[in-house]
Amino acid sequence: MKTCLGCGLSLQDSNPLQEGYTPKMENDYCMRCFKIRNYGAQITSPKELDNENILNKINKKAQFVIFLIDFLNIYEEVINTFQKITKPKMLVITKSDLIPKNLKKDNLIKRIKEIYQIKEDVMLTSSKTKENINVLKEIINTQKEVFICGFTNTGKSSLINTLAGTQITVSKNANTTLDFIKIKMDEAYMYDTPGFIARNFLDSWVPKKIIRPISYQLLNKYYLQVLDYKISSDVDNNFTFIINNDIVISKRRIKENKLPIKVKVSENSDLIIKGLGFILIKKNCTLNLDINEDLIEVRPSLVGGIHE
Repeated sequence: MKTCLGCGLSLQDSNPLQEGYTPKMENDYCMRCFKIRNYGAQITSPKELDNENILNKINKKAQFVIFLIDFLNIYEEVINTFQKITKPKMLVITKSDLIPKNLKKDNLIKRIKEIYQIKEDVMLTSSKTKENINVLKEIINTQKEVFICGFTNTGKSSLINTLAGTQITVSKNANTTLDFIKIKMDEAYMYDTPGFIARNFLDSWVPKKIIRPISYQLLNKYYLQVLDYKISSDVDNNFTFIINNDIVISKRRIKENKLPIKVKVSENSDLIIKGLGFILIKKNCTLNLDINEDLIEVRPSLVGGIHE
């Protein structure tokens, strides 16, 4: 059965309303992937992909797993999914070309391992700059059969295309990959897997260029406006934003403090806004927010003390 090179589904030319449809069976891509690849179409799939189902298949079939995480979106749900993989594995932080230049990468890896108690190897990579691409190739060739997995928009398909010279469909669409795709690379095989879906996530804020940390000295009489969200501190504080620099941040005076969410934060902690990035908070404080609680998380800072 011929499968789509983009999403991995079986191709068929009998029913345009069913997934995997192509008008000609000699085509390499289904109509959905053709439109995504050539026209940038935003097409959601009616196929339901369950995170636990994907995990079960990986744990049943995989010999070795490379789990990808976007530097801006390291938080408990993602790490917990990585920890649920029972097969030999390693963690790869993608899009390393976006990491601020003043961050020492070795220290960053050390902090990630300490904060999230990761015993496995952790590596940085970039499909754009080819950082550690040859190292990953060597690992894959040594392991012979490797499953590549991660959450949607971690750069999984881009990385596989860079490693193997393939043309898997790359898109911001959730679940562009709809089935397991077996790919030959040198003397080994990779499997592109459907992306895990985060329960709560602000989509489409992936930076296109290196992040420049932006700091604000914020008196407690002021708040910061980020997109539709407001953030203030009950003490004079310092905030450093590690987010897409195209996002406008504005400082405004508080007229009346009615922000509904209160979050206690220790010094040198990160306030994570899932899908957006994180904010280094310098001092002990109570943050006042109007962000959905499911979108935020607090951790010891990844960059506090190593970003300066």
